[in-house]
Amino acid sequence: MERAPVWHGLAAGACATAASRLVTYPPDTVKARLQVQSTEHGPLYRSTSHAFMQIYRAEGFRGFYRGFGSILLTVIPANTCYFGGYELGRAVTPRDWGVLSDVTTAAIAQSLAGLVYCPIDVVKQRVQTAAIVPGSRPLSVPRAALALWRDQGLRGFFRGFWTMNALWLPYNMLYIPAYEACKRQWYYALLEREKKEADRSKGAFSTPLPRASSASSVARSPPVVTVEVDRPMELVLPAYSFPTCSALCAAFAAAVTHPVDVVKTRQQVLHDGRGRARPALSVARDLLR
Repeated sequence: MERAPVWHGLAAGACATAASRLVTYPPDTVKARLQVQSTEHGPLYRSTSHAFMQIYRAEGFRGFYRGFGSILLTVIPANTCYFGGYELGRAVTPRDWGVLSDVTTAAIAQSLAGLVYCPIDVVKQRVQTAAIVPGSRPLSVPRAALALWRDQGLRGFFRGFWTMNALWLPYNMLYIPAYEACKRQWYYALLEREKKEADRSKGAFSTPLPRASSASSVARSPPVVTVEVDRPMELVLPAYSFPTCSALCAAFAAAVTHPVDVVKTRQQVLHDGRGRARPALSVARDLLR
């Protein structure tokens, strides 16, 4: 089966981004605020559900989608790079590498997307958390980007870049191999079931072959060679198997890398008294106290 052109992955990535961001942007906003809220005088939000209620009461439904339109226009190219890197990784790594092929694919995908996504992520986090950061006020995406450029220049857009890669490289190296393994196991299980059902059908409806009249006639008969080719994964797996595998594996990877995500978000949004980004180790030490 021929591989689909790389641009198929790019187009699919853009469509998947638009659909997924529409659903995940509100919980992403809540997550960002929970991660950066100050605990000196008691946390503003006591839990995830409390944060949802408080944001809705104070800012309405729009509070969950602050900056969504502008961010979506920039996230689509970043995710397109990610899916393009994913397809490129699958194309250049030999399939017989097994898990190493999946890990290499993950590294290629994240390396391409990270350079594009880091500036977007920094601006997005600032827009999402401006309402609760001391000394800040609600920002639009253009205003947040302009303020960042004015205060810190180009370097500000790559604030927390290495921490971001310390999060997303391990995340993708866990997620993609787990996702591919989940699909393969499901595929082989269904394929085995199909073969057993086919064998039972053959046994039920088969008729005995006529006996050869002599040994010479058997010798003259050409051998019959049957080659069975398994149906491709895309035709065997049900449509719901792909999001199911993705959700399970994403939850696993997120649980493992969440502590680094908290450090990354605080490093991108908060700063020391002189307006500079705090080192990741300093942020981590404060969280552990």
